[in-house]
Amino acid sequence: MSQTIRRPYTAGDVCEALGISLDTLYRTRARWHARERLPQPISERPLRWERTGFDAWLTRHHPARPNTAAANDAAPPPVPGSIEEHQADLHAYYQARRGQPA
Repeated sequence: MSQTIRRPYTAGDVCEALGISLDTLYRTRARWHARERLPQPISERPLRWERTGFDAWLTRHHPARPNTAAANDAAPPPVPGSIEEHQADLHAYYQARRGQPA
């Protein structure tokens, strides 16, 4: 099985992924590292980032990524009083999912 070595990300690639200009990256890079936990480059001249580390950061920490916390329920589901009540709730739910009356 052959593996290809992919070139590191350049400053231009990082700017494109972040949606900022090259000038902005050079001026605010220290803040990106401190505040947004942007990975440190593997070389300073020219700036180069390791691909897998940067891709992982984009997946987990990109500031433009939508907030997933809002999708979580604010309150836990109600606890049924008995096993029979729980089974009845499940039965009604799955029948409704199939389009059948409960």
